[in-house]
Amino acid sequence: MSKKQKQGKTRKIFNRITLTIVLGLFLLLLATMALTTAIMPFIASWWSVSEDNVIVFGVTILAVSIVIGVGFSFAYSAFMLKATKPYLEALQKIADCDFSVRIKDSVLFSGFGVAENFNEMANRLESVETLRDDFVSNFSHEFKTPIASISGFATLLKNPNLSQKDREEYLNVIIDESNRLVSLAESVLLLSRLDSQPIVKENFLLDEQLRRCMLLFEKACNVKKIELTADLQEIPLCSERKLLSQVWVNLLSNAVKFTPSGGKVEVSARKQDGTITVSVKDSGCGMDEETLKNIFSKFYQGDKSHATEGNGLGLAVVRKICLLLNLQIEVHSQPNQGSVFIVKMDATA
Repeated sequence: MSKKQKQGKTRKIFNRITLTIVLGLFLLLLATMALTTAIMPFIASWWSVSEDNVIVFGVTILAVSIVIGVGFSFAYSAFMLKATKPYLEALQKIADCDFSVRIKDSVLFSGFGVAENFNEMANRLESVETLRDDFVSNFSHEFKTPIASISGFATLLKNPNLSQKDREEYLNVIIDESNRLVSLAESVLLLSRLDSQPIVKENFLLDEQLRRCMLLFEKACNVKKIELTADLQEIPLCSERKLLSQVWVNLLSNAVKFTPSGGKVEVSARKQDGTITVSVKDSGCGMDEETLKNIFSKFYQGDKSHATEGNGLGLAVVRKICLLLNLQIEVHSQPNQGSVFIVKMDATA
């Protein structure tokens, strides 16, 4: 069920509840007055009311009926208040950021799905709160580590007896950690903007886009003596060019990072039966089952030996973009046998 459908369903539920209360009060008052009016002649006859006192008697009976009707209305309102009290208390707890609260359907609201919708809302809010806390904690850790490193090496640079070699080494560390902070900030900003990112599709050649992305890693591959190969069909595509490029850059960055010196990274793109398949394969350290389960989680880094080379957000960004562009992504890997990331998309999209 879509978000709009759920909102419409919730509005209908509360409209029904409001209508039930209003109609109930109105019918109670109307029934009381009708009953009083119906029995008034019998009461007048029984009490032998004279014609001169009929008007006074009628007004008295009407006043009594109004009092009785108001009494019934108050009783009905008290019943409604008692029935809705658990819901109001639960809403107050939600307003106070206590998302652990859950409610059960009362007899009054049975069949409306009020409790089901409320508990679903509370579950989502609780999940969002947990994710937010985890994100803040992980971000603080990732941010603090390079800051501490920069501060430490900057302090060492103040030593006048430091050799030129050590000075250059410390400066390189500071530069690397500064770049790491910039990368972290850019990734966090990108993740935060993706939900509101407008999807603007345009026509381009997918194979050309992949080749341009691969060129960005030519220097890094030369340094590590990694063989970077491409097997690309010419594939015209209509999609969000910038976001899709970010997917390839992040997957290639991950592959180059985890491939040892002398290893190999292979990129392929194929179009078959209306489906485009892009794969990025490396000959790196591979992943165990636990890492595979968490590989797309924010700040997760399975291989801690490469922790200083990234921030654990690259693959989280990839997954988010794939969701936005309706792409399928899967990963296959075994320890010490490398990994392959496969992205599939509709060629007609």
